[in-house]
Amino acid sequence: MANSIPQFAQRYFWDIDAKKLDTGKHATYVIERLLEWGNPQAARWLLQRYSRRKIVSVLKKTRALSRMSANFWAVYLGLPRREIRCLSKRYQKQRNGVWNY
Repeated sequence: MANSIPQFAQRYFWDIDAKKLDTGKHATYVIERLLEWGNPQAARWLLQRYSRRKIVSVLKKTRALSRMSANFWAVYLGLPRREIRCLSKRYQKQRNGVWNY
């Protein structure tokens, strides 16, 4: 299936049946998950599968990434940190206020 997750990356989709996941229809979910959890092989596949524009768009809007992952990808893709939603101070205050652990 052309729009499926390769076998080496299926372990990053532990909460669903990765064999049935349509990578075109659920691109944002796939990109978020692999930006956060993927290894170098999964990252290479991600960069080949999706356009830079799509990956950057997801990175700028997502709230699903840790600060560490978001910062890494911002540097890797050459994006200003201020353009990444989950790196904004406002978002960090909000995130810490919801679950104060």
